[in-house]
Amino acid sequence: MKKDELMSLVGKWVKVYFKDGDTATGKLGFTSEYSGWFDYRKPNYFTVNNWDFKVSHIKKVEVIYGNKY
Repeated sequence: MKKDELMSLVGKWVKVYFKDGDTATGKLGFTSEYSGWFDYRKPNYFTVNNWDFKVSHIKKVEVIYGNKY
């Protein structure tokens, strides 16, 4: 999966399959880890529920709902 593909899914309900076999289901968003001091958000980091992860850790993403909720 590439960053551009994942960016197009931000805000949608997805099921994420990780390379280590775990899965996470929820609304895809950007990580909340942000440095106010440097005015910077970590690039390539996304979140689903309480899971923060990099694009490189994803095996595949399945869209459950579009912008329904």
